[in-house]
Amino acid sequence: MRWPARRVGVRVAQRLAASPECAWGGAALRMLRPMTSSALFAGCLALSLAASAALPSARQGQVQVHTEDFPAEVALAGDARGWRTVESSQLNEGTGPFWLRTQVEVPPREAGAPTPALALSVLGSWEAWWDGKPLGRNGRVGRTPSEEVPGRVDALLPLPPESSAPGPHVLTMRISAHRLGFQPVGTLHQLQVGEAASLARARMLGLVPALCMLGALVLMGLYHLARVRLAHGGLATLLLGVLCLAAAALVLLEAWRGLANYPYPQHAVRLRLQAAAVLAVAALLPATVHAAFGEPRRWLRWMGLGLGLLSLVFVPGFDGKNSIALGASLVVSTALAVRAWRRGEPWGALGALAGLGFAGTLYLLEPWGFSERGFFLAFGGLLLCLTAVHARQQRRQQERLESATRAAERLQLELLKRSLQPHFLMNTLGALSEWVETEPAQAVRFIEALGAAYRHLLAVSGERTIPLARELELCRAHLEVMGCRQGTAFHLATDGVDLEAPVPPALLHTLLENAFSHNRYISPHTFRLQSSLVAEGARPRRRYVFLAPPGTGTRQGGGEGTGSRYLRARLEEAFPGAWRLEDGPTEEGWMTRVEVPS
Repeated sequence: MRWPARRVGVRVAQRLAASPECAWGGAALRMLRPMTSSALFAGCLALSLAASAALPSARQGQVQVHTEDFPAEVALAGDARGWRTVESSQLNEGTGPFWLRTQVEVPPREAGAPTPALALSVLGSWEAWWDGKPLGRNGRVGRTPSEEVPGRVDALLPLPPESSAPGPHVLTMRISAHRLGFQPVGTLHQLQVGEAASLARARMLGLVPALCMLGALVLMGLYHLARVRLAHGGLATLLLGVLCLAAAALVLLEAWRGLANYPYPQHAVRLRLQAAAVLAVAALLPATVHAAFGEPRRWLRWMGLGLGLLSLVFVPGFDGKNSIALGASLVVSTALAVRAWRRGEPWGALGALAGLGFAGTLYLLEPWGFSERGFFLAFGGLLLCLTAVHARQQRRQQERLESATRAAERLQLELLKRSLQPHFLMNTLGALSEWVETEPAQAVRFIEALGAAYRHLLAVSGERTIPLARELELCRAHLEVMGCRQGTAFHLATDGVDLEAPVPPALLHTLLENAFSHNRYISPHTFRLQSSLVAEGARPRRRYVFLAPPGTGTRQGGGEGTGSRYLRARLEEAFPGAWRLEDGPTEEGWMTRVEVPS
């Protein structure tokens, strides 16, 4: 409501009469009646300076507040009753309206320099007075949300030339914040006097490094995601790309305020999005290090990290949540890198530790403001180190894959030559010529089986992986050939197999050849293949157990012959670093166990 002018004057007079400054002034006037008017003016000026000197200084980080919404004339009268002093960083008087006043120092400047300006960052709508004169407004202060017009977070107000002399001045503000949407630690973020151009330039220069790092993070993220799409990158590449984009989103959200200067109700939206980006970065960083170094999965550890991040909801303030989340992420990632170094990953682990050490140092310098100031530099350097480590790992994996491919091709030629060796051809053609004369039907059956076996072998020899169904067709064709040669019947029994599961070509065929090379079978035998899924980590693995029955006359297989080297080379080509091969004798024969990703 509005106060009548007469009542305002009466109240102002009553407050001034009751104040110690006015009592001291009245006594002085009675004693100094003989003095001239100039002396009276000097006394009033001294009284004004004494009153302003009693105000807290913004340079000391203090302001005075009053929660009663009285008229501007009362607030500007200089009455000290009802005002209380608070730290400017802890200013939070609710929705208001409330009053604020403080002493602001105008710095000295050279003659002819531009008139200084006042930079204000307040979460609310406000109107301001400078030395008792209206300075400007931001939005419209209101007693209710419908009456209030939201102001922008940041404002730059030129000071009046006649009241911009170097020295202390009094800033008075009336503030309301009905549409804030959250409970902040403080609503006054900046109060600074300086040359307008310098203040604006400093603000923009502060955004330049963050925006440059933003571009680098986006490019790195898109590069890694493109590798996942085009070059079939692994889980570590995918996580690193998503981590770069999450860090870029956090940098962009931090720079949003300086770029857009949005109305203050949008500040809560920005802080919530920023907290979500921080949680994403805090979860993705250790996950990326974990995937890059093949850390054994420990679900209890990941569950502990997840519960720790969820417990951040009980930490007051967005800055506290963000700081603790990023600090915990750096600690967990460092522990994973140290474990990788101890397991024998010297170059990659040291590169990751260098980036984590750089980020951790910047974090320790300013933990509570890390997400706002040091994050873009710390995580920019960290992600560059992780990208270099990942690139080296990818190059080593590519070299290993190319070496395995060359070895597989070379061993494949050796196996084909072994299948076509003169001794085999001589025995085969001799038996065939005899069957043509004595048993034409058997000869036709043998020719068809031999042709089918070589057709299957040539069809799959150039593939990296084939469905298990085609591999079983090749094996049964080979057993048909060997059954004709031995004059008996051989069978292949399967249990729990997935016919669409990918396997390296000639994997089981090589195991059959090894069995016939090291054993003599003169009676019907059944070879067995059992398949099952093994739960190991987030992604199950498929296990194949091949059992070759014992023969007579010769020792069973094993060792590092051509067949074994071919198996290892083919497995490394199809599943780089993610396969397992074990074999050995059992009571039921020679068992070979192969594990590959499902």
